[in-house]
Amino acid sequence: MAFPPRSFPLPLWGNPLSVRSLSPESVRDLLGEHPAPCLSLLMPTHRKVPDNLVDRPAYHHLVEALEMALSVAHSRAVIEELLEPFHELGETFRFWEHARDGLAVFAAAGTTRVFLLPTPVKPLALVARRFHTLPLVRLIAGAERYNVLVLTSREAHVYEGCLREGAADTLDPVPLHDSGGPPEIGRAESVDAETWQPHRVQRGMGPSGLGAGSVVHGGAGSKQDDIDADTEIFLRHVDDVVHDRVSRHSGLPLVLVALPRLAAMFRGLSKNSLLLDEFVPHDVHLLPVGDLPALVAPVFARARERLVEAELHRFAVARDRGLGAGDLSDIARAAVAGKVSLLLVEKDRFEPGWLDRATGTIEPDGELPGDLSRSGDTPALRTEDLLGGLAETVLLHGGDVLALEKIRMPTESGAAAIYRYA
Repeated sequence: MAFPPRSFPLPLWGNPLSVRSLSPESVRDLLGEHPAPCLSLLMPTHRKVPDNLVDRPAYHHLVEALEMALSVAHSRAVIEELLEPFHELGETFRFWEHARDGLAVFAAAGTTRVFLLPTPVKPLALVARRFHTLPLVRLIAGAERYNVLVLTSREAHVYEGCLREGAADTLDPVPLHDSGGPPEIGRAESVDAETWQPHRVQRGMGPSGLGAGSVVHGGAGSKQDDIDADTEIFLRHVDDVVHDRVSRHSGLPLVLVALPRLAAMFRGLSKNSLLLDEFVPHDVHLLPVGDLPALVAPVFARARERLVEAELHRFAVARDRGLGAGDLSDIARAAVAGKVSLLLVEKDRFEPGWLDRATGTIEPDGELPGDLSRSGDTPALRTEDLLGGLAETVLLHGGDVLALEKIRMPTESGAAAIYRYA
């Protein structure tokens, strides 16, 4: 079942724009029909001063490029309406103080999408008939992102990490409440400390009033039973919140960090299919957040390797049954027909060419049309990445995409597809 892409307001920044959670569903949303012109702005950003002091000027420069491209064919009123969300974001100073490593903003009439990215992207401003989503497609296809659940018996935090070079030592917090809420899930959200239990007996006040409000334990259970029951209630609440607010939208593997006994309790009741079997057995009270990536990344890396091996085996079986292909022309026709269940693409490979998204025809040596928008001070050529175009088309039709290193690819063409049917 597909869930709507999650968004959350920029917290307390006085800005109605929403930051979207990057996922296959959020990219499919961009790949759908939107009224032209479609504006795309991508750029690298920085997390800390003084590096991030250049981000807002660079952003405004790219917005000016969008304005220049729009001015050729649109009225001043239309231009101002289309650029309003870009200007609003540019003046939201708190937003720039909380930047990550990359930024992507997409806008068309009635639509604005903002993504904070865990890796840098090349600066680009484009006005076209559709959004330029290829950098996002490449990012989600890498299967290098993961969520981390840091759990104690009293609170839970969720982070997002990325194995990609340059991002492997950073974990970004994932909001678990609406804007203005705490960053963690607290035990008090699900367990009322004053709730009466059958084995809890209120102690009456003595002549001096001593013992007021205290509790003694007796009857059917023990204090440890009570603690375990309350912990189970809390863990079920954590499981529900993490699934509903994080996993079902991101679709990312979930790595658990907790002491073994608590981890066993949580795993025994969790219904989250994205929770990995392997976990990090660590007392998080003694663990700085900065030390987490080094402990968590190897767990996720092993899970990713198992995924890659499984998908390569799946392709080999499909090819033997006539349901696998490595020829780009065959894959292109199957992609536009919605036949591709899984597309394997070579990581970081650029294959110039044009894909007719109606017929599946490809033109590997077609002339590249120019675009009046620009990156930096030079006009930008709107080139088509053929492999990226195939990946976009597969995603649009509900398929999955996985990017692999060249040495792992089962074909020489840069792509391999598994068909849903012959």
